[in-house]
Amino acid sequence: VTTPITVIATGLALEAFCLPQDQRDFRAHYDLPQEARLLLYVGRAAFEKNIGFLIDMLSQVLVEHPTTWLIITGEGPAHDSLVKRAQEMGVSDAVLFLGYLDRNGPLQAAYRAADVFVFASRTETQGLVLLEAMALGTPVVSTAMMGTRDVLKEGEGCLIAEDNHDDFAAKVNRLLSDDTLRQQLAERAQVYAASWHEDAKSAELVTLYRQLTAERCENTHT
Repeated sequence: VTTPITVIATGLALEAFCLPQDQRDFRAHYDLPQEARLLLYVGRAAFEKNIGFLIDMLSQVLVEHPTTWLIITGEGPAHDSLVKRAQEMGVSDAVLFLGYLDRNGPLQAAYRAADVFVFASRTETQGLVLLEAMALGTPVVSTAMMGTRDVLKEGEGCLIAEDNHDDFAAKVNRLLSDDTLRQQLAERAQVYAASWHEDAKSAELVTLYRQLTAERCENTHT
């Protein structure tokens, strides 16, 4: 392909993530201890999402933070396999599968309750859930591959981990151990997510159209 290509990312409807906080207590609703540290994954329970990686590295987090829970939301074909994997890894008591959560309250409540949003998909075209988590002030630990590489910037609401269990777990443990760092990343996350507002991305598209139109008119006249 020799024609110039401009990539404009999908914008985020930030207003949907600034709704009044769900009045129900997320932890109480799912019988989660108040002192538990919560890691959250949001997305389809599909094999290509690499959720098994998160289950596999959880044992290393539990060594330092034994009250940690991994919350997995979403439905998909990998669900039964993931349940079995958690059992095989000996962490099934620390993994909670919630299935689909409605986007008008329950999902936002999950984001807000989480201490860290975790993500390790190797096949994303963008990874909007990363920005959704940031919009609600939840810091992210994620690998950066394909589309997620274009979304994530180290320190802007996230810590970028290598694609191995040791480094990923180390990043999670660092965030769970450092309240100051977690708060700093939470604040940066909301600022960074705001730059991905759908209005800003629409404006980029309009600017591109105007530029192309002007170039076409110029070429026509010459």
